[in-house]
Amino acid sequence: MKILLYFSFILLSCCTTIGSDDNTPVRLEISLDSDLSRATSSNLLPVGSEIGIFIVESVNMEAIYDGEEEKYRNIRVVRTIDGWRMDRDVILKSFPGKVVAYYPYKEGLTDMYIPLNSEEDRTFLFGQGETEVSESSPKVLIRMQSPFTIVRFWLRQSAPGSSVFATELRLRNYPQFTSLCIRGNVGLSTQSINPVLGSPHISVIDDQGYIWFTDKYRNVDFFVFPCRMRAAEIIFEARIDDRYYQYVIPPATWIPGMVNEYYLTFNN
Repeated sequence: MKILLYFSFILLSCCTTIGSDDNTPVRLEISLDSDLSRATSSNLLPVGSEIGIFIVESVNMEAIYDGEEEKYRNIRVVRTIDGWRMDRDVILKSFPGKVVAYYPYKEGLTDMYIPLNSEEDRTFLFGQGETEVSESSPKVLIRMQSPFTIVRFWLRQSAPGSSVFATELRLRNYPQFTSLCIRGNVGLSTQSINPVLGSPHISVIDDQGYIWFTDKYRNVDFFVFPCRMRAAEIIFEARIDDRYYQYVIPPATWIPGMVNEYYLTFNN
């Protein structure tokens, strides 16, 4: 198994005070940086992308900053050609707050516990400011991360020039285990990833109703919640000619934001 970095975004939020009086409006001017190339980052969050921002109390992060929910809850930030634009100005106070963020933006979101399905919400990202914000400290660095891990299988047929097709590829929990999860939630205030339901199995198949592979490696990806396997808890299966061929995943820790790669060869 080889583990590679999947993706990690860094959002730099700079707050510029307008005027000099106390409690004056403050606009967050957000720019994007990334551990990946700028071209890749631009493709992942293109112009028109929308991010949601919450500002919460630094001590009790379940509470909205200053108690004014309409001002500090679910602020929409849109990427434009000129950078990131907020829907409204933010007034920072003398006492500190924390900034938490998520992508993509959801209108009407009020709860900071966001339900997720790893098969449907693959692009979801979340994060929080590394420092507190206030009138005297208006700049914050926000690191965004994925709550999911990718399980990638590279598949090929051993015989040169040969090919085979599978009518189903799937991951499943071994009986009595619940490590494999595709449903759960993310807590923005706690920055927690919470799988809530073990999945009997998840399948991958293409639009043609089968997956064709030859003597050249071809990859398929499963998006799941991170987990730690101490034993044979998850099984990969390929259905070929109405028979399931199995590969038992060895003990491993699947970390959020990472790709876990497995290379498998079918011997006719």
